[in-house]
Amino acid sequence: MCGRYFLDVEALRDINITNDNTITYETNFNITPQSRVPVIIDNKATMATWGFYPDWLKSQKNSKPLFNTRWETIQEKRTFQTAYKKHRCLVPISGWYEWKNIDDEKQPYFFHKDKELLQAAGIYWVRSSGDIEFSIITNEAKSELSTIHNRTPLILESNEQSKWTSEIDSISLYEEISIQSNIPIKFHRVSKSVNNPKNTNASLINEYTEVPF
Repeated sequence: MCGRYFLDVEALRDINITNDNTITYETNFNITPQSRVPVIIDNKATMATWGFYPDWLKSQKNSKPLFNTRWETIQEKRTFQTAYKKHRCLVPISGWYEWKNIDDEKQPYFFHKDKELLQAAGIYWVRSSGDIEFSIITNEAKSELSTIHNRTPLILESNEQSKWTSEIDSISLYEEISIQSNIPIKFHRVSKSVNNPKNTNASLINEYTEVPF
């Protein structure tokens, strides 16, 4: 599961995409579901809302938008089939957070690749209003990452990014992405300040250290 992430807008400007000058986005170290953030559609940065919230879901009690989509079942779930076949996007991520239960408390950790910009696989929907909603695809965590949480965003390497946004058929795409190579991801424990969505400053990604007494 990926429920919080960080995006450095300066890193977004450095990648080879068409930047829309009408986009206004400030670096946020604590992006939460239902935030409006940049995604990459047709090689262009476009503002979208994180989380697909179809009307049938809104009508259910205590419902929440679908901000993650499981890679293992993306071809089986009717909710995601069309978007997976026709509306694939890239979600730029500078790092993300996961929580681990330690001594009956949830401790947050920050995941990154030397704080480089990463590209996660995403799918999107265009509402009748023209607004775009998207979901980040997650897969099973591997190696040391699984010691913190059993899910991670589906991070794509450069050759996989081009396949993801190409017109390759969805079945062939699934087979190729499913055997993706491992991208070296680092992680460290961070302060519980990230638990509060109102905290969005750069100190959130700093490694946590015990306060001496």
